[in-house]
Amino acid sequence: MAGRSGRVEAHTRGEARESILVAALQIFSERGFDGTTTREVAAAAGVNLGLITYYFGNKEKLWKAAVDRAFEGLRDALAGALADDSDVRDQLEAVIRICVSFAGHNPAIVRLMNEEGRRPGPRMRWHVDRHGKPLFDLATSILERARREGVVADVAPLHLYYMFIGAVGMIFSQAPECLRLSGTDPTAAEDVIATHADAVVRLFMPEG
Repeated sequence: MAGRSGRVEAHTRGEARESILVAALQIFSERGFDGTTTREVAAAAGVNLGLITYYFGNKEKLWKAAVDRAFEGLRDALAGALADDSDVRDQLEAVIRICVSFAGHNPAIVRLMNEEGRRPGPRMRWHVDRHGKPLFDLATSILERARREGVVADVAPLHLYYMFIGAVGMIFSQAPECLRLSGTDPTAAEDVIATHADAVVRLFMPEG
């Protein structure tokens, strides 16, 4: 009986930690780091404030853990798409679809990174070193190869990268504006995300 109780308690602890990370990412993306309090995160997650200290120690460590959770698996998925021996067009299409799906399902992290990218400081440097630079290197490697092979426009990879990031994610990071403008919530349905992926593929790799 005690063993079963321990398993249930451990499961509940895991759920609490996950709830904190989900709530933290959303609130950080809406209010920024300075405008967010751990008390607000605890209330949104439905947990005791002490659990945030227990799991994460302080607000900065909570922010980092929330960002880590959001990017979990993305780099591996992209590396997997580039690991096979398919041609560059197929690889780039796979990368585009992975990135659009990520942005569509995680608009909060797109908003948060847009905000932090404008601010030189320790959080921006941490993100670039931990997530941004590895993803930048993966993306620019396939974009440069695609440029050399005439699949995409003959534009420097750095500029292609930022065009790519904007095309992939802006519609999702600006979802409230998009809804107001068009009546479409781009994060509300899988078919909208898929349609946007198709559009980005055609934009970067027009036929003929």
